[in-house]
Amino acid sequence: MPLVFFYLGSARAGFEMDKLEKRENRLYEITDHYTEVQGKISSIEEDEGSVELVLKNNRIKKMEKGKWEEVIYDPPQILVSLKDGELLSSSLLGIGQTVTVRGEVQPFSQTRNPGEFDFKGYYQSMGVEFRLFAEKIEIVYFAKSPLLEFLRTFKARSKQLLYRDAKEEDAGIFAAAVLGDKKGISSEIKDLYQRNGIAHLLAISGLHMSFIGLSFYHLVKKSGVCFWGAGLASMILLVLYGIVTGASPSVVRAGMMMCVGFYAACLGRTYDLLSSASLSLLFLGFQSPFLLMQGGVQLSFGAVYAIGGLAPLIRDWLGKDRPFSGSISACFAVQFITLPVMAFHFYQIPPYGLVLNLLVIPLMGGVLCSGLGVIAFGTLSPVLGTAAAGTGHYILSLYEIFLKAAGKMPGNNIILGRPGIRSLTAYALLLTGCILFIELWKKEKVEGKKSGKAVEGKKAETSEKGRIPYGGRLLFLTGFYIISILLLLPRPVKGLDAWFLDVGQGDGILLRAEGVCVMVDGGSSSKKSLGEYTLSPCLKSLGVSVIDYAFVSHGDQDHLSGVKYLLESCEDIQIKNLLLPYQGREEKSIQSLETLGRKRGATVRYLTGGDVMRLGKLSITCIYPGKDEIAEDVNGESQVLKMDYGDCHMLFTGDMGEREEHLLLEKKESQLLSEVNVLKTAHHGSKYSSSEPFIDAVSPVWAVISYGQGNSYGHPHKEVLDRFRERNVTVFQTGMNGAVRLETDGTRIRFSTFVDGNQNHGYNKKKEKE
Repeated sequence: MPLVFFYLGSARAGFEMDKLEKRENRLYEITDHYTEVQGKISSIEEDEGSVELVLKNNRIKKMEKGKWEEVIYDPPQILVSLKDGELLSSSLLGIGQTVTVRGEVQPFSQTRNPGEFDFKGYYQSMGVEFRLFAEKIEIVYFAKSPLLEFLRTFKARSKQLLYRDAKEEDAGIFAAAVLGDKKGISSEIKDLYQRNGIAHLLAISGLHMSFIGLSFYHLVKKSGVCFWGAGLASMILLVLYGIVTGASPSVVRAGMMMCVGFYAACLGRTYDLLSSASLSLLFLGFQSPFLLMQGGVQLSFGAVYAIGGLAPLIRDWLGKDRPFSGSISACFAVQFITLPVMAFHFYQIPPYGLVLNLLVIPLMGGVLCSGLGVIAFGTLSPVLGTAAAGTGHYILSLYEIFLKAAGKMPGNNIILGRPGIRSLTAYALLLTGCILFIELWKKEKVEGKKSGKAVEGKKAETSEKGRIPYGGRLLFLTGFYIISILLLLPRPVKGLDAWFLDVGQGDGILLRAEGVCVMVDGGSSSKKSLGEYTLSPCLKSLGVSVIDYAFVSHGDQDHLSGVKYLLESCEDIQIKNLLLPYQGREEKSIQSLETLGRKRGATVRYLTGGDVMRLGKLSITCIYPGKDEIAEDVNGESQVLKMDYGDCHMLFTGDMGEREEHLLLEKKESQLLSEVNVLKTAHHGSKYSSSEPFIDAVSPVWAVISYGQGNSYGHPHKEVLDRFRERNVTVFQTGMNGAVRLETDGTRIRFSTFVDGNQNHGYNKKKEKE
């Protein structure tokens, strides 16, 4: 049967992939056109003056040569963004209405760097094809869905009561835990919960659904209603509650499992956790196979299968009558199953999360009761609502104490990076071996009991002495957990691994070689949150927790904004040595970096021409500018760095202009340029850099241009591309190819690109310099 369902699932996934490919071709047709969409509103979300609508049953037209042409394209859902009150007041909009919207289509962005969040994949799994920025909206059919509008109004009113009667910080957590609305949670609290492994408490999951569903079921049963009546009422409540909270995959899973449980109670049948979980997985997977690739879905089902499958095995081994054996076995089981999922999707784990979950989960019922009490009693009186918030406030304050204490402990967050197939296979074999060990021990224990009844005296005493004490078993599980973490730790890099990241309009290069990590620049003028959403996730996905040397070429934001974030806001990644441009020492941006670096304990040094850093086989030389050079502008202050690793020689040029190129060619250091085979093109491919004499002097085999797609400067300029083409230089462009990767063992050089990895993949043997 598993084989049958595997093939059925593969067929279903293949069918969906074919449909998706056809829809993507249609999406490509309307991307550059003014577009009109007519659809039915299925969801409305409001946040700080903006409104987001989800439309279904859509008809699409595009503007072609001044006329509207209908497009044969039926996307499952479309996300529409508009400003509240600018085109239409949100109070006039309701679920169930049919609207016509005109505006620009924006496809969701795919990942362009290692570790970045895949917005395109996420929205595809949710059935949303693209975003439309509304420039005009008109209601075609005014009738609203009475039930769905009532639930939306109820949610909005409940949220108002929470923020009115509870403290703002508590209200944000109440709204997330009770209503599924995370918008009010501060970034500090969200980061605190995520770093300590209890962020699942802020999302509606089985814990929340089972608490509410079972509480309501027992309440109805006590009122004298029969099994069928109580079960049916509880099922209806769960469905409605799921709609209110947004019907995320974890909510659908928990709701379906609870409904199966109520149905089993009505029939007088035994409820099987694994069967109900598999039923909900089958339903979600059939509805959208792409959901199965989402980290949140894998964690949700992984935790359930751990509790239903592995936890009973561990509990029997520990002893059912032992103190806290149920909670301890569940926590260990969940950690063992979800550890590789956490590493693969989130790149880091909080090792103390195991203990913290044991402490905080039992108290979560009090938080839910408090939040529900604020809504129920706050409807009657603000005083009663505030009183109901008290219990939750003290529990959340206790949470904060626990989390801050854990954050001060050594090794509170371990960056594992994304494990490869070998590490995951080794982990699976190790876990299987542990399960087999426990099973064999249980089998011997059962046989020992049988023989103990027949044989008395010394044999019985020997059997009793051979038993592993309860504390020893806990130590065994703890040791296995530690070994599991060690197994998933990142492996040392062989040779040199270089990433030219797609940072938008800016520069960001990462070099890793035999236990050493170097960053050259890291900033962007087009990505405002580069450090948070690109640089930090990329470093973590590669298993980097320490940057040994961070070079900043000059003081422009498009070269340092991400470095500033790492120093100012990212506690997980440490910069040991910060190397700043000597010529830019008077720039405020450089002075600010110096202050931040010293505050974080980094060694700060100003770099000038002639300085050399030797890091094993890797060496980096600053060849320009010297102390005596006088720059005309900030770009002229750019450090020019030459990196050497065996026969691989790279040149990093910052934003140096044509003037600085000529000055460099006149210096004796220009002799080093002839060795260079990889050129990081200056100033994002500007025609005012990369002059012909300079390119001829360097004579690169490969060139990398870092720029933002569709930037207002027109980078890279045609003149620069023509110069490279005339000299038969292979050019990689981050704006086109995403991040560019270079791998070398010191002899051969291999390039690949992140977005279209097979296009320029492999060792370029024919083009290597002699």
